[in-house]
Amino acid sequence: MNVKINNKMLVFGVSLLITFLSFSILNSASQVAAADEFTIETKINLEKFSGADKLKVVVSANGENQTKIVQDEDLKSKSTTVSFPFNQKNDIVTVGKRDEFFACAYDINGVTNAMKSYSCVEGNIENTGGKNTVNLGSGAEKTLSTGTFQTVSGGVIKDPTIRVSIPLSDRKDVKNLKVVTMIRGEFESQTIDAQKLLKQSDHNTIILPLVFDKEPEIGPIQLGDMFFACVSADELNPPEGTECEHRVTVHTGHIHNLVAR
Repeated sequence: MNVKINNKMLVFGVSLLITFLSFSILNSASQVAAADEFTIETKINLEKFSGADKLKVVVSANGENQTKIVQDEDLKSKSTTVSFPFNQKNDIVTVGKRDEFFACAYDINGVTNAMKSYSCVEGNIENTGGKNTVNLGSGAEKTLSTGTFQTVSGGVIKDPTIRVSIPLSDRKDVKNLKVVTMIRGEFESQTIDAQKLLKQSDHNTIILPLVFDKEPEIGPIQLGDMFFACVSADELNPPEGTECEHRVTVHTGHIHNLVAR
């Protein structure tokens, strides 16, 4: 009788051990996956609004870009936080401290889907394996931030081309280089053979035109809209594997120039 009881206890104990080990392995795998990421957390101040209808939030980091829509209950408090996870490494670049990113939030009319105002920030990655928090819609207007949400009332810009200049006299060994551009919540990007284009360039500067030939979903591009360009490649280190720049549109013409590094 005692032998049977001991056998049952042994089987039960083995089962518990297998369950525990399985959970530990799964939990460990989950932690490894999380360790391969970093996060941009956009903390958006909503106190200006008497009830925002919808927000379109966009972020670009490490040569990649993401978009999220925020609405309903997420807009009922004084602020909302939207998280964007990014891989630490991709085919172009591995994230490092001082790498640059940008984030924008667009306040949208819930009926017409037209943009009412926007807030943008350009920043540096401080935590390559965790959270990087950035504030949108608050504070004073600075060189790298619009501060509060800005309205736009200028003329329409049809099918603009963002012409990105990329000086590489100090980085002639760059091979594949990714360029990401954004205006009014829309992205255009391209991965280029930098070696090939450098041979065709003057003064070791690549000039890449990226055309926005479709009207954004949140309304036409206007005078006063902010636009961004980021370039990414491991060979750009040091100081940054990803470098970003921004400007505000100052005319309604077709070409809008930006030096990206």
